[in-house]
Amino acid sequence: MKPEDFNQHLKTYLKHNEERLIGNLAELVAQPSVSSTSEGVEECCRLIVNKMKQIGMDATIYPVKPHPVIVGSVGQDPKKKTVLVYAHYDVQPQGNVEQWRTPPFEPAIVDGVMYGRGTADNKGPLMAHLSAIEFWLKEYGELPVNVKTIFEGSEESNSEGLPEFLEDHKELLAADMVYFSDGSKNHNDQPIIAMGVKGMLYVELVLTTMTRNVHSQYAPVLPSAAWQMVQLLNKLKTEDGFVHIPCFYDDVVPSTEAEREIYASLPDVGEDLLKSYGTYPVYPEDKGYYVQLNGTPSFNISGLSSGYIGEGTATVLTAKATAKIDMRLVARQDGAKILQNLKQYIKDLGYDNVEVICRGITEPAKTPVDTPYLKPVKEAVKKVFGPYMVYPNRPSTAPDYLWTNILGLPTIQVRWCDPTSDNHAPNEHLTLSNYIRGTQLTAMVFKEIGEMRGEAL
Repeated sequence: MKPEDFNQHLKTYLKHNEERLIGNLAELVAQPSVSSTSEGVEECCRLIVNKMKQIGMDATIYPVKPHPVIVGSVGQDPKKKTVLVYAHYDVQPQGNVEQWRTPPFEPAIVDGVMYGRGTADNKGPLMAHLSAIEFWLKEYGELPVNVKTIFEGSEESNSEGLPEFLEDHKELLAADMVYFSDGSKNHNDQPIIAMGVKGMLYVELVLTTMTRNVHSQYAPVLPSAAWQMVQLLNKLKTEDGFVHIPCFYDDVVPSTEAEREIYASLPDVGEDLLKSYGTYPVYPEDKGYYVQLNGTPSFNISGLSSGYIGEGTATVLTAKATAKIDMRLVARQDGAKILQNLKQYIKDLGYDNVEVICRGITEPAKTPVDTPYLKPVKEAVKKVFGPYMVYPNRPSTAPDYLWTNILGLPTIQVRWCDPTSDNHAPNEHLTLSNYIRGTQLTAMVFKEIGEMRGEAL
């Protein structure tokens, strides 16, 4: 088929079916599916399976604990590439309802934007994938690739149960590559093609000096938990940004020449960050913004508390201080190893009164930029969205290791939701034009991968 004929056919189809496709998304958003409380998760799972079967897909629910996994498929032609499409159907809690402009599970459309929990994260992309499959089946009777889908119900709860499921079902999920969309465009409103993610080690440090808080008149003679915590944190990471945990940087692999070339081609977003956050980014000149952001591990204080918290004044000598730390890890870093080194280093510094509590470890993951599947995905994004950005590694954390490290598959993510979609926050939203173009993109990705010739991993 001629490219121009296909493109016009796809656009015409989406225009004629736009109201129905938007209605499908609204129906899914209206169904709560909060994995942290289990509210509505089972019902949402069944709703999605019904939609998959209605468009002609095979769909099976697997009773993974705590929430089910949906595996679907269409096509089994050994001559075609097989694409495994991932998405998650669970959402974050609604949070403070008073901060929402509209009820979080009553999707509302205002000026071409749909508001509701899950619109962007991740029900919009999930429905875009299904709508793209439906387009191919309705208009052409088959897809240019074999498609397998896996939709989980616990992504917002650290994908609990999914690693074990993948280990046990590698043959069921055998494919050539993994494709998914979960996340926002860059601050310059360009979609991001991401080839990897940082991992994360999240810990709480609990430092105790006394059995209880006392009047600060005793500050000259009794120990302050607050001050000891401040001093400890300064020993773990100094002002120059260097993390002093032994061997923290040992396994870091520097960005490759190909990756540095990609980063060098990306636009300056300093003014965009100033507009969004009121400050310019800070980074070493020899690295540049993107290498520092995407290729450098971090040690961040997410929360810090001790003593009196409230209005007015209080003279308290604190007995306990807590610091919440998230460490974003790059490829090859081992969260479990760093955790043990952190515990030992704190002891070696003489802090026997500190408890280190691990709240979770997610492995980093990365697909090489020379994978043959990057080219067709870039072609598809260019045709649908125009200018785009390639991130050899993105700075946030997601369970990409499930696909690269467990299934051993090249994995490409395209982030096309609104730059300010307010994921996890009140008033989460998705511009409907982005939703329709996201559907167009998935359909185009199938076409471009299906037309690959003589390129195999």
